[in-house]
Amino acid sequence: MSAETVIDALDTRAGELGFDTGRLAYIDQVRAAQVETGEMAGIVTLIARHGKIAHYSAVGYADLASRARMRRDTVFRLYAMTRPIIATALMTLYEDGAFQLADPISTYIPGFADLAVLRTPESPIEDIVPAARQPRIHDLLRHTAGFARGSGRPDGSDADSTIDAAYLKANLFDPDSSLADMMRTLAPLPLRHQPGTTWEYGISADIQARLVEILSGMPIDRFLEQRIFGPLGMKDSGYRPRDPSRLAAIHWWKGDRLVPCGTAHGYPEPANYLLERRNIDSYARDNALKGGSNGLVGTVMDYWRFAQMLLNGGEWEGRRILGRPTVDYMARDHLGPITIPNPGNIPSGMGFGLGLGVMKDPVAMGILGSEGQIFWFGGSHALFWIDPKEQLVVVALTQHTAMPPLAVNIFLSQMRAMIYSALC
Repeated sequence: MSAETVIDALDTRAGELGFDTGRLAYIDQVRAAQVETGEMAGIVTLIARHGKIAHYSAVGYADLASRARMRRDTVFRLYAMTRPIIATALMTLYEDGAFQLADPISTYIPGFADLAVLRTPESPIEDIVPAARQPRIHDLLRHTAGFARGSGRPDGSDADSTIDAAYLKANLFDPDSSLADMMRTLAPLPLRHQPGTTWEYGISADIQARLVEILSGMPIDRFLEQRIFGPLGMKDSGYRPRDPSRLAAIHWWKGDRLVPCGTAHGYPEPANYLLERRNIDSYARDNALKGGSNGLVGTVMDYWRFAQMLLNGGEWEGRRILGRPTVDYMARDHLGPITIPNPGNIPSGMGFGLGLGVMKDPVAMGILGSEGQIFWFGGSHALFWIDPKEQLVVVALTQHTAMPPLAVNIFLSQMRAMIYSALC
């Protein structure tokens, strides 16, 4: 398999936009080599500057088993890249005057009025104290409301904490339940942290999505279509693919090679709830649960339109989604003295705005980029970032649960190094 057989690339205006075209081509050469060595199944990458596409390529395979080629219009599970879209949806309602950031969540979801908190983050589920104050909508958007993540296997046996295990044992992420059902299940469970004290990458975006439903009076999928996807021309975005044949397979590392999840090669074991069979396979059907933390699918082109809208100050081709001051506010660090503990896959030197990671210190993060850059990534090695200083947008989507030796931090750093080195 040669690089020529797996690369489908388009470079337009790259030189005019300040890129070295040879260095941009090198990005695809690296990815093609990783496909050949079995480190990667495939990837679609879009690089834009000053609102124009400089590089747009598809490399490798959407499905290694069928040898279906990766195409620029391949549809991907976005996983956590759902979250910035949900935060944006909620902020459109903020601009409508539907709520204030300081409002307690319980103003709109009364079940959250009397929340308890674990005595310590690792306390048994019964060892609780009263919440010092109610979590606010601002806390949801910046991940300081006190909720946990619910990571681990569906039975909770390998969860990160006792409250994570409780989330999973309560079947909080049941694809056959609704967001309203999720809130009813979540409300009696204690918080892991006192509200407003600790950043934890929890399920706050699911609560944001439910708030969108309550405040708008319409289901989250219909709201997204009317207020974001339709106006931006994101024709392939939603909670299930319009054309399931274009949905990339999820690949996982089995033994010494990448294989697609499915009946032929099985599924990761042990697997967290996102990677259990029912969730991987559920993307081709209309689930009752249309989540905020994950659940959306889309193409690289669709996500670029969303990201470019943010870089444009809330506008895309004459259609305004948010006001410029609102976007600027979302892109600022909202954590103040709160630090991001136990970062794991999240680099140090990072802040967090409203639904978006913020690059506070590129040196501390150890990756190339500009201060004030906003970004996020998804559980399948998907990523995007917006660099206002360079007027740059990058969207790169893959569909892997793991790519040894390409851990997510290495993948992120490698991608940034190749792209920023191409700037003249």
